[in-house]
Amino acid sequence: MRDDISMISSGMKDFQDACSTMQVPRTGVFFTSIGSNEIMLARDAGGDIVAFSGFCTHSMGKLEGGAVEGDEIICPHHGARFSFRTGQAKTACPNLPKYEVKIEGRRVLVRPAR
Repeated sequence: MRDDISMISSGMKDFQDACSTMQVPRTGVFFTSIGSNEIMLARDAGGDIVAFSGFCTHSMGKLEGGAVEGDEIICPHHGARFSFRTGQAKTACPNLPKYEVKIEGRRVLVRPAR
């Protein structure tokens, strides 16, 4: 039995608990951190939970606290705009890095950047 547990654990070792599925709104964003990674969670057009870096790719400032307009978050530091559903930059910035997400029960697991 112990071998089965370690095999499951080894496959999931890079994923870390981020939040409850209930914390991710149907519209808008939810921010959390995993270690030194700021994570922005939202729902894509199909309602699935997606995760992106919570740092602006222009200023590397936190996106948390930025205004939400429609499906976009606006960087509170320099005004860069990003789709929180796709991570696509709407201004002249690189897209937000996307993180892999797994749902286990009611928990959102995220594999942060290595």
